[in-house]
Amino acid sequence: MYGLKTDRVMRSVERDSKAIALGLPRVEAEIKHLEGLKRRTVRSVKQRLERLYTARKHLIESPEEAMEATSLVQQLKAINNEKA
Repeated sequence: MYGLKTDRVMRSVERDSKAIALGLPRVEAEIKHLEGLKRRTVRSVKQRLERLYTARKHLIESPEEAMEATSLVQQLKAINNEKA
């Protein structure tokens, strides 16, 4: 229904919100685990670490806004599902 580009954006937003929804302790643990891998040069690992670093930054700087953003993404998904 929407274009391919819109789907990619929604997928990225969804992944970001899921990373934020994990909470700070889980994000820290996953960062520590991924940084310990010997093959951190794999593209998927780099992208996951980048996403987790951003989530950690948002959770530390403004935890209320981070949780609010997660609920907004869920509302947006509900709206998109109604249209489909």
